Amino acid sequence: MRRTVPLLDRTPVRRVLTAPQESCPLCDGELQVCQHRKRRIHLLDDTIALTLRDKRCRNPACPSPQLRYRPVEEPLLALPEHEFGLDVVMAVGFMRLRDDFSFPRIHQRLHERAFPVPICPMSVQYQFRNYLSLVDCQVALKDGKLRERLREQGAILPVIDGLQFGEGDPVLYLVIDALSRLPLLGREMFCRSADDLVPFIAQIKEIGVPLLAVVSDKEKALVPAIAEALPGVRHQFCQVHYVKNVAKPMAADLCSLGAEVRETEQALRKFQRSLIHKRKKAEEKDQPLPEDLQVTEKLCEVARAEARCHGKAPLDPPALKRHQGLEKVAEAVREARQKKGGRGPISRSSKNWSRLLRSAGLWPRGSRTAW
Repeated sequence: MRRTVPLLDRTPVRRVLTAPQESCPLCDGELQVCQHRKRRIHLLDDTIALTLRDKRCRNPACPSPQLRYRPVEEPLLALPEHEFGLDVVMAVGFMRLRDDFSFPRIHQRLHERAFPVPICPMSVQYQFRNYLSLVDCQVALKDGKLRERLREQGAILPVIDGLQFGEGDPVLYLVIDALSRLPLLGREMFCRSADDLVPFIAQIKEIGVPLLAVVSDKEKALVPAIAEALPGVRHQFCQVHYVKNVAKPMAADLCSLGAEVRETEQALRKFQRSLIHKRKKAEEKDQPLPEDLQVTEKLCEVARAEARCHGKAPLDPPALKRHQGLEKVAEAVREARQKKGGRGPISRSSKNWSRLLRSAGLWPRGSRTAW
């Protein structure tokens, strides 16, 4: 079958996740980062290279000094020790049960996506088993060893989230402990009302382990359902969703800033090509090269690298990061100009570089074009 969409790059997106807790809920002591874990997760449309910063209480009098607090976003991306994200598990389950696809055809569909999922045929079957396990998961109520482990842990921090593969498909609600990263409960629902969610969420109390708080993404049905099923338990909204909502008013400005950065990068590329042509022409005629030509070429390389650097919204938006990088390059040029004091001959490349910075808004108006 011929591919109708171009293959897109699955270069891993680097993200750093840190446990949000600042103080120990058991002894009120200070929590400090105790380890950095590396993990790579393949999602349907992306590959994420995670750096996970876990925390631990340093108070020697703490009743559970070995308890580690992990980032709450990690269990929402993938199951513990699994390579593929929960969205891949959902896709495999729906294509197998709803569309009645065979496992080879599911494997083919995943490879025919715009972002091909790097999965082998046997792993497709493993993801389907994971889906069946999550559809009606009550491991926290039936597994005695898990309940004993949670009791030894001292408390749980359940994260409640709903996963939906497509519009109109049923929603798979999961309850995952953010401390141990283990799935506790799961249920597939066709209706997303608060009345249907209350009995499902109330099962958390049957585990018999104290609750530190409950984390959710502030879904409309989840907020009243948690308040009714778990009265008196603190409800913390997911910080990732909160920060994304806070950053929404900046979306238009960041889009405009990104367009300006792209225009500057294109101008830098054109200017760099002219420098390369100038160097080749001088070498062919055995003419001496301008003193600042090599410096200007290095500045172009650095500026273009800054204009193409990666960032992850909302905390590290790419447009703002690239603009700040270009400003650093412009500041380096201004400092070099001040050190030289505006004296000495001004080459054409210096004039073009300064004119380019002015067009990008990175050079003060009225400045002399000299290094």
